[in-house]
Amino acid sequence: MKEFWKYFIKNIKIVISDLRSKDKERRRKQIPNLLTIIRGFLAPFTIIPAVLTHHIYLAFGLIIFCGLTDCFDGWYARNFNAQSEFGADLDAICDKLFVLTLTFPLAFEYTSWIVLILILELIIAIINSHYRLKGIDARSSLIGKGKTVVLDCSIALCYLDYIIRIPDLTLTIVTVLTNIMQIITIIDYILKYKKEKNNEIQMENI
Repeated sequence: MKEFWKYFIKNIKIVISDLRSKDKERRRKQIPNLLTIIRGFLAPFTIIPAVLTHHIYLAFGLIIFCGLTDCFDGWYARNFNAQSEFGADLDAICDKLFVLTLTFPLAFEYTSWIVLILILELIIAIINSHYRLKGIDARSSLIGKGKTVVLDCSIALCYLDYIIRIPDLTLTIVTVLTNIMQIITIIDYILKYKKEKNNEIQMENI
């Protein structure tokens, strides 16, 4: 864990250095990481305070903005040759920070639905962390990305419910779909990591 934090802090310093650089190419390649960092910090430092002070419209708008950055940072990185191993790790960390921070306050209002979402999301985070510490690729799969989109929609709907009443059936359907996607993601990650571990063992035996 100590080594991971050294790696994380070192690369954050590189991101900051590149963004301050006069070299446009260096700045351009850090745009996805900048968007990811913004998403990670908005939840605890702006969205939650907005909710606690009953500025629900502001909170909902920021949630939508964060959802858009989650889609755009990956698209930009893939299409403009700005992908990196650290970018993938940072994206996974900020996604979890964003989701867990926003989901926790909802547990007091939508207890049965949100608690299960929280538990499953924590399991996914533990699986990712466990394999990351073992040196196995812990980046999100396509299924994981799809789960994140559905999860973001569930959270957005719950916050929208504070503004306009969303039918209980709609919320139930969306949250159950989120739970199903989370379970599929857990299975997919376990199978994926086992396959990668077996491949590593085979390579070592060659």
